[in-house]
Amino acid sequence: MNIKRKLLFILPVLAIAVTVFFLLPSDEKKIRNNLAALAEYSSSSPDDTAIASLRKTAMAADLCRDPSAVTIESADINRDFNRKETKNHILMMKRKLPDTRFSFHDTVVKFPSDNRAEIITTLKLQGKVKDERFTDAYELSIEAEKIESDWLFSSFVVVEFMKK
Repeated sequence: MNIKRKLLFILPVLAIAVTVFFLLPSDEKKIRNNLAALAEYSSSSPDDTAIASLRKTAMAADLCRDPSAVTIESADINRDFNRKETKNHILMMKRKLPDTRFSFHDTVVKFPSDNRAEIITTLKLQGKVKDERFTDAYELSIEAEKIESDWLFSSFVVVEFMKK
């Protein structure tokens, strides 16, 4: 095989490999996309119909392992939540805060092993209760596990500021 024929074979293979490498999202990108989706699905709007709210709640719970651990020391919560409990808590929160936007900021993702990720992020809540606007922020430590090719959140800990 002469050099031109080799190049004709190698160049398309190389082009395909480079395209696949750049188009397939990295594990970190998948986790960040899941965080953005979790924020979107957990957010609520007074314009949301009951069906839309239920659908978003189910999609938010589907991003979490079944069960997933939740620790909020200030609220005396430290236990596993199964998927149904996760859905119920998200729905309860949406009812209590019907006009609230969730977003994640300053997110750092680390991979201590191939199938496990540690995430430190700031959760920002912006909303309105009884015609009064509010903004709250919480630092979260989240763990995610790669199950098959999906990254699912397995643990949520609200970092207490006095504990830092």
